[in-house]
Amino acid sequence: MLNTNRHKPRNYVLRFKRPLLTVILSSLTATAYAGSCTSGAGGTYFCSDSAVAGTDITQVLDGGASPLDVTTLPDFSIVTSTGDALTLNGTGGVNFTDNNSAIITGAEDGIDARNNTSGDLSITTTGAVTGSSSVGISAMNTGSNLTINASDVSGGSLGIVASNDGGGAMSITTTGAVTGTRNEGVAAYNSGTDLTMTTADVAGGQVGVLAYNLGSGELSVTTTGTVTGTDQYGITAFNMGTGLTVAAADVAGGETGINARNRGSGALSITASGAVTGSSKIGISAYNNGNGLTINASDISGGTHGIVASNDGGGAMSITTTGAVTGTRNEGVAAYNSGTDLTMTTADVAGGQVGVLAYNLGSGELSVTTTGTVTGTDQYGITAFNMGTGLTVAAADVAGGETGINARNSGSGALSITTTGTVTGANNYGIEAVNQGTGPVALTVDAGSTVQGTVAGISVEAASPIDITNAGTIRNLSNLSSDIAIKTRSASGTLTNSGLVQGTVQLSDSGNTVINNAGGTWDTSGGANDLGALVADNSVLNNGLIIAANGSATDPRQTTTFDHVGTFTNAGVLSLANGRVGDVTVINGDYVGNGGSLWLNTALSDDSSVADKLVINGNTSGSTSVRVDNLGGTGAQTLNGIELIQVNGLSDGEFIKSDRIVAGAYDYSLVRGLNSNDSNWYLSSGLSPFDPTDGSATLQVQRPEVGAYSANLAAANNMFVTRLHDHLGETQYIDALTGEQKTTSLWLRNEGGHNRSRDSSGQLKTQANRYVVQLGGDIAQWSHNNLDRFHLGLMAGYGKSNSTTVSSLSGYNAKGETYGYSTGVYGTWYANDSDKSGLYVDSWAQYSWFNNSVDGEYLAREEYKSKGITASIESGYTFKMGENTAKNATYFIQPKAQVTWMGVKADDHKEANGTHVTGEGNDNIQTRLGIKAFMNGYSDIDAGKDRVFQPFVEANWVHNTENFGTNMNGATVKQEGAANIAEMKVGVEGQLNQQVNMWGNVGQQIGNKGYSDTAVMLGVKYNF
Repeated sequence: MLNTNRHKPRNYVLRFKRPLLTVILSSLTATAYAGSCTSGAGGTYFCSDSAVAGTDITQVLDGGASPLDVTTLPDFSIVTSTGDALTLNGTGGVNFTDNNSAIITGAEDGIDARNNTSGDLSITTTGAVTGSSSVGISAMNTGSNLTINASDVSGGSLGIVASNDGGGAMSITTTGAVTGTRNEGVAAYNSGTDLTMTTADVAGGQVGVLAYNLGSGELSVTTTGTVTGTDQYGITAFNMGTGLTVAAADVAGGETGINARNRGSGALSITASGAVTGSSKIGISAYNNGNGLTINASDISGGTHGIVASNDGGGAMSITTTGAVTGTRNEGVAAYNSGTDLTMTTADVAGGQVGVLAYNLGSGELSVTTTGTVTGTDQYGITAFNMGTGLTVAAADVAGGETGINARNSGSGALSITTTGTVTGANNYGIEAVNQGTGPVALTVDAGSTVQGTVAGISVEAASPIDITNAGTIRNLSNLSSDIAIKTRSASGTLTNSGLVQGTVQLSDSGNTVINNAGGTWDTSGGANDLGALVADNSVLNNGLIIAANGSATDPRQTTTFDHVGTFTNAGVLSLANGRVGDVTVINGDYVGNGGSLWLNTALSDDSSVADKLVINGNTSGSTSVRVDNLGGTGAQTLNGIELIQVNGLSDGEFIKSDRIVAGAYDYSLVRGLNSNDSNWYLSSGLSPFDPTDGSATLQVQRPEVGAYSANLAAANNMFVTRLHDHLGETQYIDALTGEQKTTSLWLRNEGGHNRSRDSSGQLKTQANRYVVQLGGDIAQWSHNNLDRFHLGLMAGYGKSNSTTVSSLSGYNAKGETYGYSTGVYGTWYANDSDKSGLYVDSWAQYSWFNNSVDGEYLAREEYKSKGITASIESGYTFKMGENTAKNATYFIQPKAQVTWMGVKADDHKEANGTHVTGEGNDNIQTRLGIKAFMNGYSDIDAGKDRVFQPFVEANWVHNTENFGTNMNGATVKQEGAANIAEMKVGVEGQLNQQVNMWGNVGQQIGNKGYSDTAVMLGVKYNF
């Protein structure tokens, strides 16, 4: 409690010393001394002359029966070594005016002024006023108004002390620095009407600015400079009049920065535009018993509290801070209201116990808005209690040692909490909301906001409906999805999520609804969710993503449950696909598939495969697509299948696989079980699960990709295989050696072909189209005996094959592509007997390399390489069968045989789904036995023109020692029907002149099991 008597002017001393001084001065006539004042008419004095140290004495000026009026002249200054500098005493008014920047220094007081009975007391100084051991300016008024206007003032005890016991207003204005070394910088006591104080820099050993208004008017304190109270208060203001207004810049107090107490009838208003510090206690302490309390502040700090404000009046209470507020040991901002509304708006706030405390016992609304970071180190970031109407909290970043935001509403209105930043409760809840009122509860987590706590992210207890809307993140601080994210008690609630909920949901009562919107994620992996009491009224509506298994390092196989579910409607994704197998999700209620998806993992193999599983302890309806990712399964034949979905009620729902499910060579299907298992759903590599009543094995479904891989390998080995007449292309007996030197030749062949084949199971049908172009030429020709002929040449080629394989069981297809190049050498020998019959031998070897790809339907594109050598030797003998000279025709039969070694091999390949792929049929040896019948001839008009044509028909039998195929994870599927092939070919070869030969043919091959190949070839050769 302030000791107000301690600071009042020393009038009791003057009662004893002033009569003596009056007697002394009255005997001195009107003589002026160095630094002295001389009297004029009617209580008027003029002070002049400069101070003379050791000579100046106290100037005691008394107006007698008249008002006292003292004016300084330009050369005046006074410095006393004992006593006061100026003692002013008046009855009916005292006026001291210094407009000449006079230096006024007293050993005790600088100016001591007293006005009795009536009139105004006015002091104006423009120079430095000093009271070395006591008071700079001391003023006491029992008249009307008291006014002080000063510049620099200092006192050993107080800078300025003024007491107005008169009936008028009191005003103190300082524009310079005011210092009270041991006590107050400026102290004002008013019992009149208004008390107005305006200062610049003020410093006091105890208090910077003290304002005590017992009058009937307004108390106003304005400081524009730095105010310091070293031991106690920077500013302390007490009001019993109407309103109290404090407007300050920088303020510092050893205990409290600003201490304002309003017991008047008006409002209390505090505005602090600078930094306010209360080193050991409070930055700003405000108490109001009037009509309204308003605080607007910037940076505030206190050893215990930043701001403490209490409104016991009848009006509204408002606290707004724009800077950083700190209460080191207790609250950053604490507000207690018994009026109407309580409104708090802050930026950064930090408290040792609580960041922001709001306690509303009033009749109005409680509103707390924080835009910065709020921290309560030991307890709450924000705690708000309301007994009025509604409670609203809007916060950015909040952190509490226990709970981030603690809101309790017992009022008649709604409880609303909105977060835009990160809210953390280090040892309890991120948000704890208790509503004992009648209004609803609404919690909103905005996008970009996170709410988290060690017990739960959000806890709500209410007697009225609860609505939680999340567009950000709500989670347990453990970051474990099995811990509690949201907890409600007593009332039904609706959770609407468009962001991330990480953790379980624990709801009470009945009629609860969890809505996971499109774009929302609920990660509750390994957790036990409780939807409430009465099962039939509780529901989950999923339009987004629910993660029921997330690959936790501490929980390799996660079991997730949804208890007390009336209806679980899935229109989004329910995911157990966490990169591991063996997770289980249990829905204790009915399941409705509304076009949603179920994602699972399994290691695809036989019936013993470990797989994720959905258990529904209720009925199913609707349709759900199922995606299954294979994790390392090599694929195998199933019997009963791999159980994925267990339905323990009516199983009217349909579960349909959304994508290909493949492993190894097998395509898996999602099918219902049989007999007693017909409520459940299984993965089967066969057409259907094994039926024990039937006893027959089910047909396993092969992947069409095996056909594409096989087609690529077969094409790569066969594409550049040639026969003698494919590359030599000349009519053998037309151009007998005439002695003409032929140095070289260049030939080009084009071939297009279409191939059809099936696999060994008969499920896969493959069609392939190819195009081949080869360019070659002789680099040497010679003869040993002028009858035979040798050819030696080089050749290169480009080829491309595209295939499509379709499964007759699954309906899926795969597309294969191979394209590549070859380069090689060939050699040919003709006997060319004189009777135009004889032996020939043709051989070649070439190296080929290919780029390959396989595109399985709904699968990733696979790319790989292949390369290798092919080589061939062919021989035949030409028999002349007859001649028709009239028709210019000669007839021949040519039996022939060819052996080809095929050494093109595909690189081992691992598919994106993990399947290991290798080629089959390496080192195939293809043999061909055939006979060709042809005629050499020309028309009469071509006689003598070197133009000859050779139509032919050819029949061959082709045998392959190996069937090309594909091995996938140990399961081999081969191309069938190519072991033994019958071939028919028709065509024509012709020499247009001695330089140009052309040839073309059409061939058809037919094997068994639907194998066929059709080829069309056209070639041209130019002899140089």
